[in-house]
Amino acid sequence: MATADPVPPAEEALVFPVGHPMGAFHQHRGEPPSYWVVRLGWDSPLLGDQTTADVWTLTHGVPSRVQDGVPWTRTAVRQAAEEAGVPDCDLVLDALITRGLVAELVPGSEPAAEFARTHRVQSLLLGLGEPPGRPGVDGIGLLGTPPSALVGPATYEFWQWAHLWPTLADAAVGLAEMAGQAPDPDPADTDPAAVLDRSFRELHRLLSGNAVYLDRSLAVADAARDAGG
Repeated sequence: MATADPVPPAEEALVFPVGHPMGAFHQHRGEPPSYWVVRLGWDSPLLGDQTTADVWTLTHGVPSRVQDGVPWTRTAVRQAAEEAGVPDCDLVLDALITRGLVAELVPGSEPAAEFARTHRVQSLLLGLGEPPGRPGVDGIGLLGTPPSALVGPATYEFWQWAHLWPTLADAAVGLAEMAGQAPDPDPADTDPAAVLDRSFRELHRLLSGNAVYLDRSLAVADAARDAGG
């Protein structure tokens, strides 16, 4: 009797922070922060306690682990939170997801594609070129300081250009078209779906170094507002 092939385990979703951190607000000098502010589209949602702020920060990734290729999943965030003594990680993550301040996505899935159609990337910091002794790697950071992020050419190109499009989905199409103009392009570089998949899988190399942040697409939000009258 023939046996069925084993079903591969489901891929664990990656965890992405959404929004740009604007820092802590201190109600009174010398006292702990009252809350933390995030810029998200046209809104400024608040992180109301230290634990929430810490978990949201951890969703960006721990740079040393991300650079070692650790997929930044809920499991990775939970482990980092436990090591840092941050409590209630899963409860806080669920609340942040409900608020749209964190997204849990499997690259290549329809939810990831929908997120890409409604969100954009914004680039931060400066390009620093190849660090000494690291051919094929580009640094991103501030002049006169060590790079905040070290990435390969494709991810560097994403950081350099993707913010010019209104959504991640549009950026994937645009980057694929740019790659197609090369003399002998890699087919994976000219396929928007493959470009988007790779971008999701590499994003934490940029997020963990604060070289980019994810945001709602203002173009999509404005179009929805206009359509609603």
